[in-house]
Amino acid sequence: MDRERVRSATLRRSLRQRFGFNFYDIFVVVFCVSFAVICFYPMWYVLVASVTPYEEFVKGGILLWPTGGIDLQYYKMIFSNSSFVTSLWISASKTVVGTALSVLVTSTMAYAVSKEYVPGMKPLNVLTVFTMFFAGGLIPTYMLYMDIHLIRTYWVMVLPYGLSITYFIIMRNYFSYSVPKELEDAARIDGCNDIRVFFRVILPLSKPMLAAVGLFIAVGFWNDYYSYMMYIANKPKLQPFAWVLRRVLTDTSMMSQLRSGALSVGAQLPPPMALRMATIICAMLPIMCVYPFLQKHFAKGVLIGAVKE
Repeated sequence: MDRERVRSATLRRSLRQRFGFNFYDIFVVVFCVSFAVICFYPMWYVLVASVTPYEEFVKGGILLWPTGGIDLQYYKMIFSNSSFVTSLWISASKTVVGTALSVLVTSTMAYAVSKEYVPGMKPLNVLTVFTMFFAGGLIPTYMLYMDIHLIRTYWVMVLPYGLSITYFIIMRNYFSYSVPKELEDAARIDGCNDIRVFFRVILPLSKPMLAAVGLFIAVGFWNDYYSYMMYIANKPKLQPFAWVLRRVLTDTSMMSQLRSGALSVGAQLPPPMALRMATIICAMLPIMCVYPFLQKHFAKGVLIGAVKE
């Protein structure tokens, strides 16, 4: 057995020396490429179907490229609907405002709690993490929001998510173990108070972590429709785009409204599936456009919490 193992190892080394790769490398590359294609094709199909002309789409079959040219009638139909445009603005505004507020509140609290030598920080840390496992429940939460006049307002989709316990734990550990204490001491010697140390020293050093966490929080805000469904519901002017997408995918009355709107502007009657796919692309595109700007920080930020030597 030992001789066979030595012989196979020698063969693998010789193949790598001759060709620069061996059969294991080929298997890994083929598997990864195949898996990537399987994951990517559904997104590509949705995009192609959303720009394929009506006559070509109704034929069905596998779509690899928009045959018959590119037709943007489904997107024109979406953006000609005032409820769609309003919902996009609502989602964009609550995502920007909510992400900025959540990152600010969570990071400041995490930095404060990371200073365990400050009296009261350990009990505060325990009480904060306690809320992650035990919540008040839906009815008490609804009654609380009603008492503070958040029900059926825009802010009920933003303010309750100002502190994220999961990202609070990540930020607290980052501030405790990844930020050099010597830099804080040097800043205090130069005359900085705790607030200036946090904004002038800690935050610039934490850009990778803030970029990764901020992206995750933004995706959560963009995809959230639960808060609207539970606490607003009867105000169409405040509905986020995620709620509109849900209605397009599941509510036949919403689809009938869109298709009748297409007839009123002289467009062809679109197939429901193609219109749904165009709506999905509109929901995906804003978040996908953010990734390139955070890519340089995101690759490093996702390693937060990993084992460090």
